[in-house]
Amino acid sequence: MAGELLPAEQRNGPAGTRWSSHMPYSILVVDQQPVAVARLARPLMSAGYHVTGATTFEAAKEQLESYPPNLLIVGQRLGRFNGLHLVMRGRFDHPDMAAIVTSGCKDPVLEAEAIICGARCVVAPTNSSELLELVSQTFASQPM
Repeated sequence: MAGELLPAEQRNGPAGTRWSSHMPYSILVVDQQPVAVARLARPLMSAGYHVTGATTFEAAKEQLESYPPNLLIVGQRLGRFNGLHLVMRGRFDHPDMAAIVTSGCKDPVLEAEAIICGARCVVAPTNSSELLELVSQTFASQPM
């Protein structure tokens, strides 16, 4: 089930084009727990980002195809899939998309796999300022 946090016309420009550099960045937040999606989405929306959410791999894949975000933030577990599966899928179609995989604890193997996929892997941020700093650093390091 997709957690639509903004109407489609507010997520991207005309005909699903990506946001230009003078427009707010778009972020897709994915986690199998709706509470986790909302916990991450709220401060991002308050900071001015255009945020959509999803709670399944399938719904997130559909969002990636229809409204490619500038940044994908995805939980490590997504039912029978994991966050890296979604990162690989999204980066295949949108190689310039930034990606962050969140985990409940530090996992060196997951971190190494995320780097191979061109993503960052972090312990899930515990507060808004930590999340906003992570997102800001991620965008600053991307050639968008």
